[in-house]
Amino acid sequence: MPVTPHFKWRVFISAGLALAFLVMFVSGIVLYISPPGRVANWTDWNIFGLTKKGWQNQHVIFGFAFIILSIFHLFVINWKAFFSYIKSKASKGLNSPAELLTSLVLFAVLAVGTFWHLPPFEQIIALGDRLSGSWEDKTGGPPVPHAETLSLEELGKMPRVNEPGSELLKKLQAAGIKASSTQQTLLEIAAENGAEVQRLYDIMVEGKRSGGLGEGGGWGKKTLGEAANAAGVAPLALQQALKQQGIEAAPDERIADIASKNGLGTPDLIRKINAMTEKR
Repeated sequence: MPVTPHFKWRVFISAGLALAFLVMFVSGIVLYISPPGRVANWTDWNIFGLTKKGWQNQHVIFGFAFIILSIFHLFVINWKAFFSYIKSKASKGLNSPAELLTSLVLFAVLAVGTFWHLPPFEQIIALGDRLSGSWEDKTGGPPVPHAETLSLEELGKMPRVNEPGSELLKKLQAAGIKASSTQQTLLEIAAENGAEVQRLYDIMVEGKRSGGLGEGGGWGKKTLGEAANAAGVAPLALQQALKQQGIEAAPDERIADIASKNGLGTPDLIRKINAMTEKR
């Protein structure tokens, strides 16, 4: 009778490690250049059919697979050779203090340089941030961060929209979008209809008159409330929208004072307000 070959664990684990490393390598690059979550969710961004969340899941799962396979590779399949190797290298390391010290210094430089944002680590991180931010320039972002998690009722209170949730619901239904309640979030409606969140938003704000302040007109001397009224939005709605971006402001504060208090230039704050209040 032919002898059934034994299952070759070394081959299985070696191949598994190589494949897991390949997936982590590819997913790491994709996540390095991917847009921020607020933009990825808003535009239904994907590569090879996987959204940003999908790539994150792949990276995490194959990372765990790599760790588990590595443990089996070192401590189960090759444990004798591994400990013998460690013992010999430890002995040689003590006899070669320069090499051992260099290795420890390199590890410390990588850790400290990354933590304190020192060059060239800062440049590598900044490049990733620029690549990530470029997606927002191309596709546009939500009116407020993670607007996809807002219900229609909550979205209607945002400066760019400024309309009752019931009216937004009617617009979606008139466009053939399945939606039944103003308490549904944009993400839920998009998932139910297989549509991009951004497309739903465009339907709801289509045909609205442009708002915004413009960069002239001495807006720095005017209050947030005056700016909101000029842009055709509620002062409290604009205040809330700014707060969601980490900008503290009160309706009776001057634009210039708000900018200074939050470490911004007045023109920068005005541009942010324009972005929040302009309606497509």
